[in-house]
Amino acid sequence: MSTPGLLPCGVRIEVLCFAAARDAVGEATLSLELESGACVADARSVRVARHPALMRAVPALRFAVNEAFVTTDHVLQEGDTLALLPPVSGG
Repeated sequence: MSTPGLLPCGVRIEVLCFAAARDAVGEATLSLELESGACVADARSVRVARHPALMRAVPALRFAVNEAFVTTDHVLQEGDTLALLPPVSGG
């Protein structure tokens, strides 16, 4: 039996957008449904397709899943939290 609104054999994750990523997307928190076996790069591609302004931030983004930095080939699991983290500057 599948969850209503969830892709067959898919995963639902939460996406947290910070700084320039949040500005490009227009929201701080989003829900995203992906096919099973999807990785961070897949989630990034879906977000860019839905929010083309995010493309400017992509080259500098870092990614964290469940508060741990990951590479774009990290496979996402049901209930994961993916953070889109642009570089920060300060002084």
